[in-house]
Amino acid sequence: MMYSFIFKSATELASLIREQKASSEEIVKEHLDYIKSTNNKFNALISIFEEEALETARSRDVEAKNGQFLGPLHGVPVTIKEQFWIKGKSSTANFKMLKDFVGPEDAVVVQRIKASGAVILGQTNVPQNLLDFQVWGDLYPEGKNPYNLVHTPGGSTGGGAAALAAGFTPLELGTDFGGSVRIPASFCGLYGLKPTDKTVPLHGNLPLPKGANTFLIHMAQAGPLARNLDDVETLWNIIKGPHESDRNIPLIDWKKPVEKPLSEYKIAWTDSWPGYETSNEVSSKLKDLIGKLEKEGTQTHNQPPVGNLHEDSLRLFMSLFPYVISNGTPWFVRAIIKFQLKKGLLKRSPRYWDVLKKAFKLNVNHYAEVMLTKSKLTQKWEEYFKEYEFLICPVAFGPAYERCKLGSKLKYEGKELNYLDYVFPYLACFNASGNPSVTIPLGLSKEGLPVGVQIVGPHWSEPQLLEFAKKVASLTKGFIQPTGLFKTETIADEMSV
Repeated sequence: MMYSFIFKSATELASLIREQKASSEEIVKEHLDYIKSTNNKFNALISIFEEEALETARSRDVEAKNGQFLGPLHGVPVTIKEQFWIKGKSSTANFKMLKDFVGPEDAVVVQRIKASGAVILGQTNVPQNLLDFQVWGDLYPEGKNPYNLVHTPGGSTGGGAAALAAGFTPLELGTDFGGSVRIPASFCGLYGLKPTDKTVPLHGNLPLPKGANTFLIHMAQAGPLARNLDDVETLWNIIKGPHESDRNIPLIDWKKPVEKPLSEYKIAWTDSWPGYETSNEVSSKLKDLIGKLEKEGTQTHNQPPVGNLHEDSLRLFMSLFPYVISNGTPWFVRAIIKFQLKKGLLKRSPRYWDVLKKAFKLNVNHYAEVMLTKSKLTQKWEEYFKEYEFLICPVAFGPAYERCKLGSKLKYEGKELNYLDYVFPYLACFNASGNPSVTIPLGLSKEGLPVGVQIVGPHWSEPQLLEFAKKVASLTKGFIQPTGLFKTETIADEMSV
């Protein structure tokens, strides 16, 4: 079947609707038809809002004909990660204990997306409790990577990344808590943004257990994924900023980006961290990018932070991690969580158990100590970024790995790694520090799997970070459509038939 709108960007689709060259209804219908015919290959979406989406699209078309446009995504289809509250829709984190949770209202970020005029197609698949780099759980079928069904699409926004790579949606709302935007973006050849900590409201971001009466969140941020950076920037502008439900989000005077050539940037880079090398595939692609930047005159320095800042940041993440995932739970539930982590995600990773065991006691004095450590480490990262505008570094040891049992040893290029070490060391450090990071694709590996890199900046640098990332992306191949899906045709071709 020939399609006209699949794989077009959100920006392109919005323009077609504004210029009356296409209707929201026909764009949404085509996406829905394609999802229904193809989703069973990847299990990217776990719910489709067909009737509501078409009804909303018709309303957007009426508004467009009257010259009324709600916002930059007027009439454009989007998908939402299953964890976010959507009023009247299930939000379960793919966990049987939360199977009956229904969003009592829209999450703040969902409210903002709707207010921008977008049409929500459905919800995307996630791993159980959002705690894996694969997509599996109690309630939904296992998610697969469109580039190779044997491999993971990443997690925890894995279903959303698969949906983008497969062409089901031009935009996905995800979250990043330890890499949950950046890993799927890298594994599926996409662009993704983890915003600065505490810049996007958190209300409605998680399903809640029955009787829950605590809410403590650190290091997690909602963030966009897309097939280009213009779409990423559009969604980021929609979701960011304070809200009456969350006064921890400050009113930030976001600085307009300075338009300047690559030759006027001074950046740092590294293809590894102390104790954590990367594969030849990742290292060579990252160094090739640095070589292209140097040809453009960019000042590049192979200079990660000195001392133990990286490892200290990882330990900080593990010190805060238990407070986020187990606040408000009784001791025996925390014991179960620790057991599950030890047998799964953290299997064969003993270096953090001393930190975790202490944190799982949920002691207020310990929490205060951890927050002081966080403040000091954040300051050190900010001092580093006074010398270098941005840091280019890996997202993972290698490309997407084969789907496997949680906690398995992972192999690539003849090297065997503990499960956690394949991605965690490259990502969680920036969740702990709160720095923003954008992932861009660098092409395909020798196996035909995407490889990405992340660009990290100081707090509140997103406008300039995205400006720089766009210039960097112009030196790469960008998103590469998975082979064997379908053929597309242009709007002009369709109209001439």
